[in-house]
Amino acid sequence: MAQQILRVKADTFLKLRPEQSSGLTPEELHSVRAGTTFELHSYAYADANGSFNGHIKIALKNNTIRGLNTWFVYSLHAQVEMDGEIVYPREDEEAVHILKITRNTVFKRRPLQSTVLSADELFEVVKGQDFRLHSYAYADNQGDFSSHIRVALRSQQDYIRGLSTWYVYDKHAYVEFDGDVVYPLDDPDTPVLTVKENTLFKRRPLASSSLPASETYAVPKGTALKLHSYAYQDAQGNFNNHVRVALKHERDYIQQLSTWYVFNGHAQITMGDRVVYPLPPTTAPAPVPALTPIPAPTPVPSPVPLYRGRSFRLPGNTSTFYTDQPIIPGGSFTWGEATRDATRIPANTTIVNNIIRLARELQKARNQIGRPFLVNSWYRPPAINQAVGGAINSQHLYGSAVDLQIPGFSGRRVANAVMAWWPGGVGIYSNMPDVIHLDVGSRRMWGF
Repeated sequence: MAQQILRVKADTFLKLRPEQSSGLTPEELHSVRAGTTFELHSYAYADANGSFNGHIKIALKNNTIRGLNTWFVYSLHAQVEMDGEIVYPREDEEAVHILKITRNTVFKRRPLQSTVLSADELFEVVKGQDFRLHSYAYADNQGDFSSHIRVALRSQQDYIRGLSTWYVYDKHAYVEFDGDVVYPLDDPDTPVLTVKENTLFKRRPLASSSLPASETYAVPKGTALKLHSYAYQDAQGNFNNHVRVALKHERDYIQQLSTWYVFNGHAQITMGDRVVYPLPPTTAPAPVPALTPIPAPTPVPSPVPLYRGRSFRLPGNTSTFYTDQPIIPGGSFTWGEATRDATRIPANTTIVNNIIRLARELQKARNQIGRPFLVNSWYRPPAINQAVGGAINSQHLYGSAVDLQIPGFSGRRVANAVMAWWPGGVGIYSNMPDVIHLDVGSRRMWGF
């Protein structure tokens, strides 16, 4: 029979409740030293009511402490092994999430308006601060947190007044994983501006030569920005061959301004899978034929480039690839998603082939569910994987794994939809409730 072992990685406490040690009585704590091991009957990091506030729940086998066999331990201080293999944390359970503060705001001990909280329940934080997280949540079994994010700070040195768990208003912060926002998620029909050529954003819709440098901002080809709104004309007419865009997220504001103009020949706006700007050409009415029609020369259309994203090369291929090019013909997943907009070029042909294989399986899943998949993390070179805290032998290193989200679906709901046929790993995470991990490695499941 397989043997499950809890291995303690840092001096810590076993607890009778999954709370911070400072909030528990001495009778609810049992001190353990790094390197201690316990044989387990079972373990869990969540139940039907949600996660255990960043803790693992363990049931000791053939042993009790003070006559009790069920305890909790802080999950960053321990790991679970089965016959010598680490089974918890799995894959990106170890990865680091970052809370980004976008406005001067306050951390709160309760998800209420600041005016009804006492001074010792508030802590001021300033725009631009980052916090490494152990976990986050926006709801529990009692409901949501009134437009707040509940965060558990990862490192003890970051604790505020000795406390790791706080709330922050969700319009003043967001959670990032591997450079992508994982909370809050945008609606899949949020307009997205893609810049098709190196260009300038402008404060007024005029030729750039007539504007001072303070009213222009250089934007490279391939840049994609989510929009609050856009317009190509107003009551006074069009914008001199420009489109006016209002950026959605404060983190994307340029010179702290959201509204800019861009030359319409350098811009494309999509909503989901639809191009909504430039507008499709209108069909003119057929002309009335003359009595003696004179055949006109057939115009030779200018070749339209198939892809307009950033170009790059892949190992083992002589052709050029583009970030907006589907990985498989007619597919929904692009090389830009797999390579983080061509900033993570695969090191060899094995990784390239793994990306293609994973894209084929992902397309089956997307066709089954029928909704857009938002890729958070696909191929990660070793340095990137280490920087985000990924597992040492993560499938992301080989292009074989992806972390993704589907707006309106929990990770568990997506997993339940595909697990019967998915050929590799399926994982859900206590610290990423909306994210699912899918890979084409060995068939295995975790988090259920």
